[in-house]
Amino acid sequence: MKNVIIGTAGHVDHGKTQLIKALSGIDTDRLSEEQKRGITIELGFAHIPNDDGYNIGVIDVPGHEKFIKNMLAGIGGIDFVLFVVAADEGIMPQTKEHFEILQALGIDDGIIAITKKDMVDDEWMEMLLDDVKEYFKGSFLDGKPMIPVSSKTGDNLDVLKAEIIKKCDRESKRREEPELFRLPIDRVFSMQGFGTVVTGTLVDGVLREGDEMTIYPEVLAAKVRGIQTYGKDTDVAVAGQRTAVNLSNIKKADIDRGSVLAAPGAVSVTNMLDTRLSVFKSSDRQIFNNSRVHLYTGSKEVLAKVIIMDRDAIASGDTAFVQLRLEEEIAVRRGDRFIVRFYSPVITIGGGIILDARPEKHKRNREDVLSDFRVLASGDIYKIVHLKAGKWKYYKQQEFGRELGLTVQEMRNIIGSLEEHSRIIVLADGSIVSDEKFKVLEGTAAQIIEEYHSQNPMVDGIPKRELLSRIKEYRHIEDDKLGQAIIVKLLESGMLEDKGKAISLAGFQVEFSAGQLALMDRIAQMYADAGCEVIKNEDIYELAGDKSIAAAIQGELVERGMIIKLDAGHFINRAAWDDIVAAARELYDEKPDGFTLAEYRDKLGISRKFATVLLSGLDKLGITMFNGSSRKIIK
Repeated sequence: MKNVIIGTAGHVDHGKTQLIKALSGIDTDRLSEEQKRGITIELGFAHIPNDDGYNIGVIDVPGHEKFIKNMLAGIGGIDFVLFVVAADEGIMPQTKEHFEILQALGIDDGIIAITKKDMVDDEWMEMLLDDVKEYFKGSFLDGKPMIPVSSKTGDNLDVLKAEIIKKCDRESKRREEPELFRLPIDRVFSMQGFGTVVTGTLVDGVLREGDEMTIYPEVLAAKVRGIQTYGKDTDVAVAGQRTAVNLSNIKKADIDRGSVLAAPGAVSVTNMLDTRLSVFKSSDRQIFNNSRVHLYTGSKEVLAKVIIMDRDAIASGDTAFVQLRLEEEIAVRRGDRFIVRFYSPVITIGGGIILDARPEKHKRNREDVLSDFRVLASGDIYKIVHLKAGKWKYYKQQEFGRELGLTVQEMRNIIGSLEEHSRIIVLADGSIVSDEKFKVLEGTAAQIIEEYHSQNPMVDGIPKRELLSRIKEYRHIEDDKLGQAIIVKLLESGMLEDKGKAISLAGFQVEFSAGQLALMDRIAQMYADAGCEVIKNEDIYELAGDKSIAAAIQGELVERGMIIKLDAGHFINRAAWDDIVAAARELYDEKPDGFTLAEYRDKLGISRKFATVLLSGLDKLGITMFNGSSRKIIK
């Protein structure tokens, strides 16, 4: 069954509530004060019965200017509007205000109902229809059905209802994936024996009894105990239905109108928004930079400061990129619409669309910032993902998708396509960076290692731990895994070279002077002369006069295959090492059950101290294995 939500709009006392009662049989003025005063104060709800297989919900909004904020709490989630103009009065102030609000909220379809048909003659009606048609010319209501009706006599109500049914067949723009579920809460109350109940228009997704949900921005875990749609119990509610939800483990005092019931992670909690904001053409006021305004989005009202990115004021009919800095957190999604009203006097002045629900704080009058806004405003999701992947934050796929209001599969497809075209890079820990951001990381790593090479010219690379620490410091990264993932990707790209415990720029070699090369020959000869007797590192350091130069020469001799490294403190001539290995193999041939340290010492004719160092080296290099009393050859 298809689900549709209609919202009313129009000036106070133009007959919206009476019309809904005539169509549905439900009086949406449920408060005693509303019935006493004869005007709608709070949101009212009804459903229109029909035999065509539609669930048609109706939100009746207040028309009085004092209750515009209540109107805004309900009108944003509708599929199309039933715009009401009274035949005896025509276009009035709240007619205009409601109409501009609807346009700012992106409502794009509707029906115009000319009420109180019974109160005017045909000539007056013909003139009024011309006036109304002219007023809506060029707007989303231009050319839409315009039907004179009388709630009192019932005249033309069947025609209006037939047009409503036709509209219900329009293609829904709502998302139905459960992971995107959200319901802006417009009422909260308690029922004895049931507990807390919230109501709202289910704008996206699907809700089932027993689902685990979250209330935002409070971030309260809630379990769905029961569901009603249009006053009837149900196991499931879907996008496009007016829905009441009985929640477990939630107190009425913990939440209020403006909170959002959503799938975990389905909305962004934020106190800052990047937006495109327009001032109504009919407004005689401007919005100045740093102005304080009332912001309305979903069912939430919050105070905000307006930071205009490229000018000092937004004049009537103009549009600008604006960062809104909120005085409290709200729960929203990219693409949500909003309305702004002056802080004082509280009058409606404009509205717009959220381009980024989790932005960085921007400086004004900067071309790079404005360029980013233009990308966000383009709506090109591939460009938007690429843009945000280049900013300070390191997103992972699921978090990225949630912030952009996309499903896991949608995000996976976008990332796959961008990765295929080398526009983004996925790091080993799942973090997503743009190609430009990765170039910045490459530059950072190169700078760090070049500085290290210049300060330590005789060392073949920076210690891995030090490189990790410096990259984290330079790029303001707190997570070790992210830092390590960056280094892994830099190694995979071929920019860096892994040298065991150290990392260098690819192709880096220690360059020795003529004097150092002569010293290298002397040190090589020392190892050759020592034969099987191990030289202390201290003797090499003393000859070189500099520990770092000596260590670099030792490393170069190992690289050239002239000496063998037994451990950090011991090296030995390569030819002597071959004799040492051969002696062990010969001894094992003689003693296949294993040979002892003393037997090996006597075989080579060296001291016990030297034999101990050599056998330890044989063990570490996997040639022998010690069982506690003797050794065997294993390779």
